[in-house]
Amino acid sequence: MGLLDKAKDAAKTVGDKAQEGIKAGQEKIDETKTKKKVSDLKEDLGGIVYQQRTGAGSADADAEIDRIVREITAAEASLAE
Repeated sequence: MGLLDKAKDAAKTVGDKAQEGIKAGQEKIDETKTKKKVSDLKEDLGGIVYQQRTGAGSADADAEIDRIVREITAAEASLAE
């Protein structure tokens, strides 16, 4: 194997490692976004439940609660993967 072949192999290895790092970074960003979404949904859920308990809730509060719980469950399941 010549010097040029060794240089090509080294460059390919570096490129592969860089791609792995980029992929890991993107996965971390996606995880952080999903956690933020779950947090926001839980905050929304708390507000709806509070309004419902204090008598200020809307007629469709139960349906909205069910929708938010489904979204939270789906988002948390994607985090567990």
